[in-house]
Amino acid sequence: MTNEDLITAWRDLRAQRTPGEDLIATTPVARDGRETGLELAVDAAGDLHLLARVDGAAERNLPPDYNSLRLRQVHMAGEEWLDLHSPAAHETMFAALCGQFIEAVLADQRDPWAAAVSIVRSWQSAWRPLRQPMSRSRQIGLAGELLVLRLLWLPALGSDAIHMWSGPDQERHDFVSDRLHIEVKTTMRSRHEHEISRVDQLTAPEGRRLLLASVQLEESVAGADSLATLIDAVLGAIRRDGAALDVFLTALSVLGWTDEMRRSPELIRFNVRDAQIFEVDDEFPALPKGFELPAGVLAIRYTISLANLPVLDSADVAEAMRECHL
Repeated sequence: MTNEDLITAWRDLRAQRTPGEDLIATTPVARDGRETGLELAVDAAGDLHLLARVDGAAERNLPPDYNSLRLRQVHMAGEEWLDLHSPAAHETMFAALCGQFIEAVLADQRDPWAAAVSIVRSWQSAWRPLRQPMSRSRQIGLAGELLVLRLLWLPALGSDAIHMWSGPDQERHDFVSDRLHIEVKTTMRSRHEHEISRVDQLTAPEGRRLLLASVQLEESVAGADSLATLIDAVLGAIRRDGAALDVFLTALSVLGWTDEMRRSPELIRFNVRDAQIFEVDDEFPALPKGFELPAGVLAIRYTISLANLPVLDSADVAEAMRECHL
């Protein structure tokens, strides 16, 4: 199989899998019309696997995980399997690695464990994370967007909601549709107060409605949520839509998320204190319409308070989301 064949097979599996199944394998990888003891699989989180049927225990000194490239031994259906495992975001590199492994086992007749250990070690420099852990401010902002995605957009539109999320694209607003825009502001404060960093952030294009979602989080070492739990919740909701999964995983990668963050001490845990949605209308605190920066002033930041503003009902917001998708 070529690298493109491997990627296509994994994507097909991701689109076909059904709830409740942990691993779904293709027809075993064949060579010259014969089974080879190799299978491709996708798990419940959408991660990619290459499985090789093996005899005996795994090598004792397996290489360490690098950015979630993993080599494991798993027991399935009464048999032992070598399991090469990677997040879907790395499918291109993983396909190349798996192609090398397949050739080593099938063409060169190498022992699967010896081949896997050698190949994984040779690829680890490509997998070693080059980026620093996500900053605190980036985690807080992304958490608010994922909460709005999970609690409002996904229940209203299903997996199509992923295509409304524009935060990773650095657009003016975090969610954009033909009729409705939503900007998400997230804070660790106990009040609905937020910093605005763009002159045009509280304006919408002509003919479109703009809402602002204000999310309050409370940091706690025993918090019920983190970016990891929110990402898993979204993945669980869109797991049967391969296209939406690809868009979502790519967006997370653009924002700097890697699965190594799950084990990082920098990962923030929190509880949701409050979340409210406001109409950005003439009564909303914002710069005057048509405001322009004076000559020589390149940027402006200001803080708004949403105290005493009317709060929109979540059911009405959900209806507006559904109408924007008609």
